[in-house]
Amino acid sequence: MQTTVLIFVPVVLWIAAFSCIPSAIRGTRRPLLWFLIMFALTMSLQPKPVYEIVDSFLGGINATYFLFHALAIVAVALLDVIVQEAVSIGGVTRKRRRVTALIAGLIITAQTVLFFTSDWRITDNISQSFVARWDYTAYASTTWIAMAIFAVSVAYACLSDIRKQPKMVTRLSLGFMTLGCLNVLIYALISLTSAVQSNLTPGFVFQGWPRMAYVLALLIAPLSLAIGLGLTATVDGLTATRKTFHDRVLLWRITPLWHRLLLTAPDLSIDRKLTRPGLLVVRRPGLHLYRRYVEIRDSLLLDPTQIVSLAEQSIIDQAERQTQVPLGPIRHDGINTVV
Repeated sequence: MQTTVLIFVPVVLWIAAFSCIPSAIRGTRRPLLWFLIMFALTMSLQPKPVYEIVDSFLGGINATYFLFHALAIVAVALLDVIVQEAVSIGGVTRKRRRVTALIAGLIITAQTVLFFTSDWRITDNISQSFVARWDYTAYASTTWIAMAIFAVSVAYACLSDIRKQPKMVTRLSLGFMTLGCLNVLIYALISLTSAVQSNLTPGFVFQGWPRMAYVLALLIAPLSLAIGLGLTATVDGLTATRKTFHDRVLLWRITPLWHRLLLTAPDLSIDRKLTRPGLLVVRRPGLHLYRRYVEIRDSLLLDPTQIVSLAEQSIIDQAERQTQVPLGPIRHDGINTVV
């Protein structure tokens, strides 16, 4: 089961990352995209086949284990910056970003020293859950403690903001993020206590309910975070794709009427001429649709005697509805700027 989980989780994370690419191209959610990429890379190193391939490339000295922990710290730092950016008035200051980067750098430096000056990375089987060595526990606990702190911080921010959000999709996103953070905390606490217990109790075997909770947390945490962080971006992407499709269809249908009415008043037009095939590939079809709708309306106001059929009037009415600004304010504050 654990192997299946470790293979399934990075797949979901990569899907969430790819779902954020359209938003990143439009200039939004770029920090979120970087976090999901780092998180997906981190979890991709967990399956044993991937681990062995990467480690053989890095020299076969279990350097992949170090890389996993380092990437986890980077991912934690990125998400901390993203969340603090969302909840802080005026955004995160440059000083705060530098402090976060410095802390992450110091943790990774400490991990580097603890890892490459130890012999347990070669002499012990670190593919097992825990190694009964205090120097190993000191090394791994740096990641677990950082993850626990991040989980509490992000969960608190999500719970504080969830009631303020009017959109159900954003509330669902925040709920999934909170669930993910709870399981990150469970994973970190079980890992830390079990590592300590393996040093204190000779013959310690990681089994029973702690192992079951550990595996479940390892499954639920990344999946919940991936869904929470990618849900709104996916919904927004699908909504934008649907709107673009409808814009393009209406632009295609309204263009013959636009050509006919503007023949008598070409000076009214500021929209560039497009060939019929060009209508299918032009960027921002909604902008061209709006311009042509306004120019048709102005032409009819200037010369009300022009004949418009019922079918053409229906197209004009559809274009009017399509180009109207949605009612209701759009929130740009809080955690919804993250998800």
